[in-house]
Amino acid sequence: MSTAERTFVGSRGETRLRHKEFVFPVVVGTCAFYLGKKATETQSHKWYLYLRGINNEDIGHVVKKAIFNLHPTFPTPQREVTAPPFEIEEHGWGEFEVNVVLHFADDSQEQPVEIYHKLKLYDEADPNNPSTKKPVLNEQYEELIFSEPVESFFNRVTNFQPGPVQSPSGIQAHFRHFAPEEDMQRITAARQRVALMCASVQRQAEMLA
Repeated sequence: MSTAERTFVGSRGETRLRHKEFVFPVVVGTCAFYLGKKATETQSHKWYLYLRGINNEDIGHVVKKAIFNLHPTFPTPQREVTAPPFEIEEHGWGEFEVNVVLHFADDSQEQPVEIYHKLKLYDEADPNNPSTKKPVLNEQYEELIFSEPVESFFNRVTNFQPGPVQSPSGIQAHFRHFAPEEDMQRITAARQRVALMCASVQRQAEMLA
């Protein structure tokens, strides 16, 4: 296949790979600890919200920053994290849906993507008896799909071997292990839920240009 057949020029002059796809798996999660005797009406739990690699690897070569949009009742409800670990810590009493906006490395030339995730404080099996010993973990696997990616970005990330996060999360011991070969149904759902659809967006932009 010639260069002209495998690449095309995008609306901003970038060279993109035709019919190519780069899939980048991540995990969005919350980990909540009941405060027990220290709990108050407004602060019953300490919880963490995070974005991580499926093997806790550094994902900074693809993700530039993560913006966590919390419930509007929180002071400074929009929290921006610009380096791994992409994680925030908070206290509260109620569950709510969080909006996470991911910004990608500049050379990807892609728009941000949003992921929604539920903060869970109580074990669904026994919500009336929270435990101070075992946190409530809610994690979801997502696949970020870059369709017809920028050639230079694709070459960089596919030849990059990520190492561990320099400052690992303090709650890493509670993270679940994701085995893709055992979770194909969940992975398929994730791919349908979080596809960047770069190719279609690119074509729309070219039509409007």
